[in-house]
Amino acid sequence: MAKKLSEKTIDALLDMLAGDDEFRARFKANPRAATRSLGTQDEAVESLPEAPITDLADKEAFRKSRAVVRQSLINARDPFEPISLEVPR
Repeated sequence: MAKKLSEKTIDALLDMLAGDDEFRARFKANPRAATRSLGTQDEAVESLPEAPITDLADKEAFRKSRAVVRQSLINARDPFEPISLEVPR
């Protein structure tokens, strides 16, 4: 059974996805490697996929929905369980 990401990892990940274009590009290319680069020493990171991600919400969506996304990741059964990020149009 996969371990959950730590809150420290979740917070660092969301901060970077909401503000760092270079990290976002690395995350889209390989979520596991990019998250590992945060240096949180979280064993659950090894459960993340290495396959590229085709779509990623924009930085503003992460900033606006941070609390909801954070709680979804904390409550997830698996560290990369798909979550819903609704973005107002």
